[in-house]
Amino acid sequence: MKDYTITISEKTKSEIAIVGHVGVGHVHSHSSFVQDDSAGFAVVASLMREILKVDTRIKYIKGDLLKGDIVVETYEGGIGRTFCRRGITPMELELMDRAIDEDGIYTQRTAIKAFGRMYGQGVMETPVALQGAIALAVLDSFYKKNPNKVHITSQKYSGRIDKMAGMIADINGIPVSLLLNINGSEGGIGPNEDNEGNTAIGVKGELMKSIGIDNIPTIIVESKAYIPKASDNIEELTFLFRAQEGIDNLFLAKVLSKAAEEAELPYIYFTNSLPQEEGQLAKATVDFANKIIKLAEELKIVDDSTDKVEILADMARLISEDAGGVTFMSNSLHEVVRSPGIVPGNASVISLLVPTKYIKYWKIPMLSVNDINGYKEIIIGAIGKVR
Repeated sequence: MKDYTITISEKTKSEIAIVGHVGVGHVHSHSSFVQDDSAGFAVVASLMREILKVDTRIKYIKGDLLKGDIVVETYEGGIGRTFCRRGITPMELELMDRAIDEDGIYTQRTAIKAFGRMYGQGVMETPVALQGAIALAVLDSFYKKNPNKVHITSQKYSGRIDKMAGMIADINGIPVSLLLNINGSEGGIGPNEDNEGNTAIGVKGELMKSIGIDNIPTIIVESKAYIPKASDNIEELTFLFRAQEGIDNLFLAKVLSKAAEEAELPYIYFTNSLPQEEGQLAKATVDFANKIIKLAEELKIVDDSTDKVEILADMARLISEDAGGVTFMSNSLHEVVRSPGIVPGNASVISLLVPTKYIKYWKIPMLSVNDINGYKEIIIGAIGKVR
């Protein structure tokens, strides 16, 4: 990576924004799509950590076996609290200790290191709740280090653990808004991402204005993912840039592509993968519900126990995987901002694709330090080309 400078800015307006989120528990989706949906969080958190000189490693984890509460504290003193809907077992508490001394910006990787794998939609509540607590502890670390420059939301969202933090940095002398989003449901039951991307709903919108995100080019940092068809045609980790022609910021996507080319990092650029389709998510929700109904109808009439087990196993797979593709966002909002939460006009999306051989081995994508460095090299390289 080329040398760059990054410092706290004294400016109140920015020239470009970098937005990243963690979809807590949003590992799976329909059609075998699997991801680490914490990439955006990790990239933005990495930049904020450089500026603020914060230690984001996990110092301790405490769990309440009776209440199901989880408390995570970083070495910087940041604290995150969540709870598990069905409580915590003593063995789960022991497993959570495997996350101690891990870097908290890698929320999904750390939770999976502790538990081996993770599913949302209420299937594996404890690792999902742990992931959420880690993310909240990291965000709190930044705020506690510099509450004058790091702005946060304080309003509690009903049924959600959502929280946002933002600041303005000077990167190579250019003022850049950094926005960190945490999106998830209470109880460790999975993703709820109406606040992802550059959506500006309620207090999040107020926070965005306070850090100068107002009608400026915006890079939305998205997941490290296995996306069928796209991933099946690559042999190595490959960055993906997306901006819908006629809707999103094509110039910004081209600039990101140019930066990847200069960094000699493999990439793909799509201009037709984020259309606004009326009723798209609503239809997908109905289709998913019909699959569950079909299995339930079959269950009603079978006698053999083997048949019952197989039907319920199929249902469990749908709920643990495909359901993530319909639960993560409200149908009506999706018609406008689509799956990355991209408000039309100013933004484009950067993601990282994994090849088929990767997913066959790992089963679930997990971020690495090299991945984050690749994201940052492209994004920082693009910033100077937007002026």
